[in-house]
Parts: sequence; structure tokens; C-alpha cells
Amino acid sequence: MKKIFLSLSLLLASCASQEPASQLIQDAQSAIDDSNAQNCAAETFALAQAALRDAQKAQQNGDEETARQKARLAQSLAAQAKEEAQLNAEECEKRKNISAQIKEVFDDDLANPVAMQPDAEFQIIYFDFDESSLSSNAIAALRHNVDIMKQKPAQNVLLAAHTDERGTAEYNLALSQKRGDAVKEHASNMGIEPSRMSVVPYGKESPASTGTREQDYALNRRVEFISR
Repeated sequence: MKKIFLSLSLLLASCASQEPASQLIQDAQSAIDDSNAQNCAAETFALAQAALRDAQKAQQNGDEETARQKARLAQSLAAQAKEEAQLNAEECEKRKNISAQIKEVFDDDLANPVAMQPDAEFQIIYFDFDESSLSSNAIAALRHNVDIMKQKPAQNVLLAAHTDERGTAEYNLALSQKRGDAVKEHASNMGIEPSRMSVVPYGKESPASTGTREQDYALNRRVEFISR
């Protein structure tokens, strides 16, 4: 019975991974519409929209796999934006009538997440293989970053979370989300308001090193701090 159940689970997972790009794009659009986060989580909402545009463009070009990956990224970002909007609701209400907030325009780097680079003043948080928990070295690096953010209370950050290339796109997207969430939770416990941090899960799409040695993989398992 266990073997039958396992085979069925693998079959369902395989079918899910081949879900048509058009359906994933439709789901991502619905998630973005449902997030209602354009004003209260504007940066993450903009990233979700950019990922959706990339998915639509890839589909038009016949690149179904990239379209699926980008659509999944858009859906994940939309869920993150919805969560941020709920956290920021009270503060958002205070800012709704400020014209500068309404007219805010994001620069090219923010509209294109792949082009964003980590800030040199922050240390990169690295992870062990297939892990989302923080090692003692990662905690020390995070404490350094938290100290910087405490010195700059007006500074907000994107937590760009990554994995190495091993594993499926779906698995790595989920793993990068877990890594970003873990960094955000630890930083929050160290005294940083959660609303100052937005997790952007990239999965394996944006490697820091393109080699296949273990040291290359180690460089790719990371969370980077990017000022916004």
C-alpha cells in the first residue's frame, strides 16, 4: 500500500510540474489581483507584476519552462505582498493621502529583480545544503546586518533568497522562500520590524556562481540584503 501511495504521489507531483504555463500565469494574475497590495506593499507588488510580465513574454516566445518558473515566482511574490499589506495596513492608512506615496516610481533595478545587487555594507547569509535553518556563522552575519539596520531606522531591505541548482524549480522556489522567511524571523527577533523586510524568493534562477563544484553551490545558497 505504501508503494502504491508513493507512486501516486510522484505521479501527481510530476503532473503538477507540467501544469500548463497559461494556467500558472492565470493563477499568478489572480493572486496579484487578490493581494490588494498595490499601495500597502508596493515594492513587492511591483516585483510580482514584473515577474508576471516576464512569464507572459516567455510564453509568447514559446519558452514554456521559463514561463512556468516566472509565473510561480509571480504567484509567490503576490502572496508575500498580501502578507505585507496586512502587516502594514495601519501604517498604510496613514500614508494613503500623501501624494509622494501615490506618485512613487520604481527604478529599473527594482522593476527587474535579476539586475539588483546586494549592498556591500551587508554580509551575505549562507546556508548548508537543503537547509533553511541558520548556522552559527549565519547568525553572526545576520547580527552584523541587524546592527546596520538599527543605525539606519529609515532603511528597508529586500531579502533576496536563493538556492543552488540541484532539485526542481518548484522545490527550490519553496526552499528559497523558507530561507528568506527564516532570516526575516531571526532579524525580527533581534529587534527589526518585520515591515522593514520583504522576502523575494528566486529559487535557483539567479546563481552567484555558475560552476558545478561544491564551493560554487555553497556560494549560491544565500540570502542577500538589498536596500530599497
